[in-house]
Amino acid sequence: MSFVHLHVHSHYSLLQASCTVPALVDKCIEFNMPAMALTDYGNMFGALEFYFEAVKKNIKPILACEFYYVEDCTKKERLNGQEFRNPMKAYKTLVLLAKNLEAYKNLCRINTIACQKGFYFVPRADYALFEKNRVGLVALTGGGRGRLPWLFHNKGRSLALKEIKNLQKIFGNDLYLELHPEGISGCEKYNMFLAEAAKDTGLCLVAGGDVHYVEKKDSLVQDILFCIGTNKTLYDKERSRLGPPEFYLKSPKEMRNLFKDHPSISSFYKEACDKTLEIAEQCSVKFKIKDEKGRPIYHLPQVVKKEESLKSLTQKGLELRFREASLRGEGISTEKQEEYVNRINYELEIIEKMGFNGYFHIVRDFISWAKKNGIPVGPGRGSGASSLVSYCLGITDLDPMPLNLIFERFLNPERISMPDFDIDFCQENRH
Repeated sequence: MSFVHLHVHSHYSLLQASCTVPALVDKCIEFNMPAMALTDYGNMFGALEFYFEAVKKNIKPILACEFYYVEDCTKKERLNGQEFRNPMKAYKTLVLLAKNLEAYKNLCRINTIACQKGFYFVPRADYALFEKNRVGLVALTGGGRGRLPWLFHNKGRSLALKEIKNLQKIFGNDLYLELHPEGISGCEKYNMFLAEAAKDTGLCLVAGGDVHYVEKKDSLVQDILFCIGTNKTLYDKERSRLGPPEFYLKSPKEMRNLFKDHPSISSFYKEACDKTLEIAEQCSVKFKIKDEKGRPIYHLPQVVKKEESLKSLTQKGLELRFREASLRGEGISTEKQEEYVNRINYELEIIEKMGFNGYFHIVRDFISWAKKNGIPVGPGRGSGASSLVSYCLGITDLDPMPLNLIFERFLNPERISMPDFDIDFCQENRH
């Protein structure tokens, strides 16, 4: 029987894990595993790289994140000395997996709000944020950093069971109780508690590996990363450790044999391993950011066609440029205005013919955002400044007509090449 790792960290879990995305996917192929989830701590930086790397090699990517969460992410509670020295360990986590594209968007929304409104040492979500964006999400109670195991080991069974029921109110039967792998301190007692809690609540158990490095021998590398992140040395006896060298990417056989010498756990562990395959089957996120020719896709409302939108924006921009010229005392004659309109129609025809409507929308979008948010943008340079459409869209601030700049230097249907705007952003106010 196969197995799917639903709890995996990559090097995007900065200074906490050492796995590279290609290495994870290649290991997946080696073990003949059909799918894998990427659950980095507090971020989804690796989601796109992981998605396309996995799809390219016929592995199903499960997009996910392990979120830090608190009661109220808008409050900044004071940390004690030990927590202050290692805030990533102070805050506890929950793993969320996306079933579909809507769920992926919910993950992105949670992640964005956790960074913008809940950031305090780490990006933090809360119960209300989970509740509001729960559609399509699968929740796992997590590994050693999870809030549930922390409550069980530090506050007792009753508070841990209360936490399970609180999460069940939010996620319903899409909440799974994640068993800890063998070798982790206190795992037998904790796993037995989860088995009892599953019977009490009607929830299902799932096996997890909490992967932080690819090979077992890489545990030292992870340890060094952890020391760098916490400003400690390997010789510091008081430093925090991830645990024994068991957080590597185990094969399906290794995962299924973990508790073979513990009859009380092995009785339900096999079903928990099977559950990973069932969850993977439920998860299917499909999207693309480029078309068949490798050009970026710009998503507009379905009622608006890209070519119609670009034409409308250009016409409005041209009228604005005419008004600006009049205010400067450089009014453009009616005869000259006709030349501008003809030039725009010519450029729009070529842009549409070559399929670059979306590209112009994208560039206009981020330049417009920068200007509205007080980030100075250069007037334009290079061949992009020869486009009148760019001038009307606000991408450039140089009128190519009086300067006799030739549009074909930028886009030429007889010389197929990607357009390239040279853009300068001021370092002030830039994020």
